[in-house]
Amino acid sequence: MAGSMIYRLPVADATAPHMIAFRSAMAKAEAISDNRGYNFIAGFHGAPFWYCWHHQINRRTRIRAQLFLPWHRAYLWYLEQALRDQEEAGAQVPAALPYWDWTTQSRIPPAYAATKVGTEANPLYATKAVVPNAQPPINRRTTRSPGRTPGSRLPTAAEIADVLTDTDWMSFADRLEGFHDDVHVWVGGSMQDVTTAAYDPIFFAHHCMIDRIWYLWQVKHGSGGIPGELLDLELPPFGKRTRHVLDVQGLGYEYAASAANVPVPTGGAQ
Repeated sequence: MAGSMIYRLPVADATAPHMIAFRSAMAKAEAISDNRGYNFIAGFHGAPFWYCWHHQINRRTRIRAQLFLPWHRAYLWYLEQALRDQEEAGAQVPAALPYWDWTTQSRIPPAYAATKVGTEANPLYATKAVVPNAQPPINRRTTRSPGRTPGSRLPTAAEIADVLTDTDWMSFADRLEGFHDDVHVWVGGSMQDVTTAAYDPIFFAHHCMIDRIWYLWQVKHGSGGIPGELLDLELPPFGKRTRHVLDVQGLGYEYAASAANVPVPTGGAQ
């Protein structure tokens, strides 16, 4: 049920239970053409709505503010809630967003690279971006060209470990956003253009990794350090302010490295 606590796990093989649940919800969301569907929600980031914050800039306001991390956290949360609305009644595994750890998996994960899973089209491979009121109109499948942009590369584990030692939140956020940019350029294709980036399903696996790094930073350094003037800035269109997204547990999720089954004794006390 949407609203209960869930765990975001690493991107795994397509047959992993959490990937099956996520892929099923994505397929349903991609088939919805109204404002509940994936195409509409993808449009919040770039065309046609342009709500996103990057490098302290947002096209919809003249305010300059470091809202990259808070806005994208709210965005992930919003999509996750929409996906959970597509869950089967009584589903045992929730439709949670997985994260792509590009420091250890330096390629497009197979669960996203395969055109099909079994005999079914893979909704994580690509989507059709439909934005009739864009200039020019957009009506095409998303594409990728991983590693083909000259000079592009993925961040390393050592670089992320170092950024996590940065005790200044503004410095940390700026540096992490730079690594975020590197991944977009490395993936290439639709991900390399802010206009269409969010229509590629791997956008959200990438941003889950970014959000997870912020979460790990918070575990290490706390939620302090964010300038007070940012706390009450709105994060449209999600109905939240920065202060509302600082606690991931309050948003109903946690990050986990794996899904481990814990055996439960069935007999009496020993």
